[in-house]
Amino acid sequence: MEAHHQQAQQVMAEFFSHGCRLSGTYDARQKSLGDVIYDTTNSYLIVESAYISPIERPAEILANYPSVTLIKAELTFALAMHENDALRRDQKYGSYLGPKLTPVFLTVPFFTLNGYLRLPGRVDPRVLLSSQTESFLTLLDVTAHITNRPEINYQGAAALINKTKISFLGIDTI
Repeated sequence: MEAHHQQAQQVMAEFFSHGCRLSGTYDARQKSLGDVIYDTTNSYLIVESAYISPIERPAEILANYPSVTLIKAELTFALAMHENDALRRDQKYGSYLGPKLTPVFLTVPFFTLNGYLRLPGRVDPRVLLSSQTESFLTLLDVTAHITNRPEINYQGAAALINKTKISFLGIDTI
């Protein structure tokens, strides 16, 4: 297996929900972060060596725990530092690595996000956000700005965004 396709055993990630950021490590030996977040057969994931901070004061630690359970339905988005960690197994190979990166802007509670969707061509946003498809949306090369403090931002190679938390979605059709 090529080095760029190998799955990390421990994944550093940031998880955002309800105005807080949880930073920690996900144990990816059994399933990648992308696979566990997209998995509809479980409703949670475990993050180890976790610390929690308010999104507007990222250096302030409110609490830290050896292990935290995250409820996926309440997660606004997760930010991974390496694209490979956030992709599902089926996204890492084959057609997902397809033709076009499309610039996207979206809003979720407390944040505006800019990034890129990997799309096969023109896609109707209504289909993209349909409840018939996956619960999460993967964006690449992401910058998340706090809505009322745009000078504070978080960046990552990929974000897994809970589609039920998206209010506005703009897709660059050019």
